[in-house]
Amino acid sequence: MYTMPSAPQNILKWMFRRHMKTKGLEPIVAAVLLIVVAVIGAVLVYLWFSGYVTRATSQAEQLAASEKIKIEGASIDTNAGNVVAYVRNLGNSSITVDTVYVLHPETLNVLCNSDANTTVGSGTVQSVTATCSGLTAGQSYIVKVVTTRGTEAAITVVAS
Repeated sequence: MYTMPSAPQNILKWMFRRHMKTKGLEPIVAAVLLIVVAVIGAVLVYLWFSGYVTRATSQAEQLAASEKIKIEGASIDTNAGNVVAYVRNLGNSSITVDTVYVLHPETLNVLCNSDANTTVGSGTVQSVTATCSGLTAGQSYIVKVVTTRGTEAAITVVAS
């Protein structure tokens, strides 16, 4: 079909002419290969990112689910200097209330804190008692409890 020229300068012309006559399939194959490579790359990036996001959210959910507490109610007896908070453990494992704080409601200054070291079983309500003197009857205060793992809950109470 084609005869190869004998002179070296004509070889390039011959190769160029031959290439120009048979170029129909090569651009299509190149375009399909580029599309396939781009799709595979996009799928790999998606799988990597979705795996990362799933892992990060599941770890955050595990940390959040480990301890959940709620203060059901609280009272402050200014005559006896007692602060009682009723803590409900909403989590799946026992928790230990480490510290009880009494805060000023406007400035959030800590007026007193007391070690509680009270264990609350899963799904139960336990009273946590602390001592705090120098509080005024009729004044609002914030009672805040903190567990050994750092989980916090707070409620506003009027002292009696």
